[in-house]
Amino acid sequence: MDRKGWFGLSLCVIGLFAWQWYVITHYGPPHAPKAEQTTNPNPEAGLKLPSTVSEGTASEGIGEIEPGEALPNSTNLPPEETAVLENSELKVILTSWGGAIRSIELKNQRAHGDEPLVLNRFSREPVLNVTGWEERSALAAYRCSQEGKEVVFARTLVNGVELRRRYRLNSEYEIRLDQQWANPAPREVTLPRWRLLVGVGEPIHRQDPPGSIAANWLSAQGKLGRISLPDFGSAGFLGFQWRSPRSLIDSPKESMRWVAVKSQFYATILLPPGTLPPDRLICVSEPLLDFPRGGKGQPPSGLKAWASFPDIVLPPGSSLATTYTVFAGPKEYSLLKSLGSETDRILDYGFWGWIVKPLIWCMVHLHQILPNYGVVIIVFTLGIKAVFWPLQSKANRHMKEMQALSPRVKELQAQYKEQPEKMQAELMKLYREFGVNPVGGCLPVAVQVPIFIGFYTMLQSAVELRHQSFLWIHDLTRPDTVATLPVIGLDINPLPLIMVGTQIILARMSSPAAENPQTRMMQWMPVFFLAFFYNFAAALPLYWTVNNIVSMAQTYWNLRKPVPTLHRVKKQKASGLSLRK
Repeated sequence: MDRKGWFGLSLCVIGLFAWQWYVITHYGPPHAPKAEQTTNPNPEAGLKLPSTVSEGTASEGIGEIEPGEALPNSTNLPPEETAVLENSELKVILTSWGGAIRSIELKNQRAHGDEPLVLNRFSREPVLNVTGWEERSALAAYRCSQEGKEVVFARTLVNGVELRRRYRLNSEYEIRLDQQWANPAPREVTLPRWRLLVGVGEPIHRQDPPGSIAANWLSAQGKLGRISLPDFGSAGFLGFQWRSPRSLIDSPKESMRWVAVKSQFYATILLPPGTLPPDRLICVSEPLLDFPRGGKGQPPSGLKAWASFPDIVLPPGSSLATTYTVFAGPKEYSLLKSLGSETDRILDYGFWGWIVKPLIWCMVHLHQILPNYGVVIIVFTLGIKAVFWPLQSKANRHMKEMQALSPRVKELQAQYKEQPEKMQAELMKLYREFGVNPVGGCLPVAVQVPIFIGFYTMLQSAVELRHQSFLWIHDLTRPDTVATLPVIGLDINPLPLIMVGTQIILARMSSPAAENPQTRMMQWMPVFFLAFFYNFAAALPLYWTVNNIVSMAQTYWNLRKPVPTLHRVKKQKASGLSLRK
């Protein structure tokens, strides 16, 4: 490779690292204002709601809330009453402040060590809190009663409408809300546009990728929408900024089949009734001030989302009953698929879903036989290599054929050194003459690329691998850190180093004659991958390392065979009837 090529490669590497720095500095957690770090005993203090424009006839006393504006204190709420609904998977704490869900503990999932995993842990507003019907009020007091395995909240709105909210657990991860409005007045009452809090997408670790914190919705037409945490940051490149940071993002106005907030491995999904679906999702980003202070920098941010519903018209003496289902749990494909309404699309596999779903199916079913997911990944990798073994052997044979033609190739390169187009034409003629395919060795790599990308995509939300240990790896969804250098704070992750080392050995085995500078560069190209995969989930370098080791063994076996003697391919005679005049 000439000087220009090395210069271009250097610019690319510098650009990649500069882009990583840009993403970290521009899409990292925003700095929390110091004034907001003080704890306020009033549950409504600091609680922020976005504004929505009420359509139709508004009830008396309805005020508009400005975007991101802190709500003023209303009348003091009575003492809080709480109730608990519990099954084998969930422990749901409900509060009379909002008549909604204060927190959801996933009993069989862990956050750190033995600490239970709690959804909506850092939010001051309860899930399914309803707002928009009272003047600048974030939380309202409800009467609370428990009827067997159900909890009932009730209150009277300012316009006289009776609102009852009945909660119960449907199944392992499902919460059901039966909501009823009753208009006892002899006149028609219109309830203006209102909101339900879907929840807050919160990271578990500070290092969780910000792009995994997002809100999704599925429109009635089957279109999947997404708003992620990085969308709130500014947008630009090389100092040119074309979008300032945003405090609020709302979706296009369209009827929605479900709405959700999610983190890397967990989700809260609201499935509304088909007769009264939301038509907008409103999202804000806010610092999680109560997030544990371990680590460096400011607390991470979460994404809070409200589902916005249209007006409700209640004729005199009428009532309206609706049912909402909330799924709160891990993003396991089988669980989401069983919910229906295409909720499994929250996994957001995109184009690679056709390869990711079979991979998940294979991994889960292998785990029913093999108790450890690390062993499952190894067996899975060996199975893939067994399928592609003949193809890889054929590619290695092509490599030996290219080695046999190497002297002739060097002669042509020397003969047509000043005529690159002529040299390429003569090289192709030489390959055709001896029946050698110069790209035959690339086919196995090209075939395995979709599997690698699918595996990478699957790991973005593979909750099945959380807290699964293997050898020195404590969690297959986290880096395999064994120590941290005290001075510079650099984590020592052995598996990515082993992966790169085996990749370099394999590259040198595949092209032992490294006289060409481009060949030497390709042999050391895996070192550049280290910057991208060093802090990635340990499952991916484990898969790649096992794949490299098996490929090394196969390449060594194939290269032991002698260099084949090439013969010219016989030209095919033209067949057919000759026409005579």
